[in-house]
Amino acid sequence: MVMLVVKEERISNIQKAYGIWSGEAVAFCPRCKAIQTVWIDGNTLMITRKFYQAGSQIYHDCGSNQPCCLYRSS
Repeated sequence: MVMLVVKEERISNIQKAYGIWSGEAVAFCPRCKAIQTVWIDGNTLMITRKFYQAGSQIYHDCGSNQPCCLYRSS
């Protein structure tokens, strides 16, 4: 089992503090509990197979109507 170390700072808080943000983040789906590293460039999700962006929120393609929790990875 691999343990993932993340900072407890959500991307939404980072964007409020720093404006436009780019970097690596961990996306966690509240419905199916999927977790994956995603890349964000200028507050825009880079193309991935299982996650998509609608407005300012990022969603998992499991059918969840709740946005993913995003955490800046360390």
